[in-house]
Amino acid sequence: MPILPPDVAAEKLDGYPPEILEAYQAFHTQRDPADLDRVVFGLIGFLMPEPAEQPLEKMEDSTRLREDLQIDSITIAEAVFLIEELFDISIRNEDLMKIETIGNLRGHLRDTVTQ
Repeated sequence: MPILPPDVAAEKLDGYPPEILEAYQAFHTQRDPADLDRVVFGLIGFLMPEPAEQPLEKMEDSTRLREDLQIDSITIAEAVFLIEELFDISIRNEDLMKIETIGNLRGHLRDTVTQ
């Protein structure tokens, strides 16, 4: 699975919280899905207009992205573009439309990135 080298990822993540780059570097080395979650949900949490009450990766899988967290389509699109770049993947629009919850997102990205 090709993903960006950490130095290139650092350029892409410039301006984001350092914890996201640390999680990316950990995932790059160890391929632990929990680190992938920290990257993905860290990015989305950072892009959200209002901060969530708790870290997104710790929320129940049934938490709905749009209805419960008020994550709009622009935030999702920004996050998806960056995730696609970082992990050298492509998320089809049809698949994106099916992602409604934290659990859907976690499962889809773990399946896609770790293939």
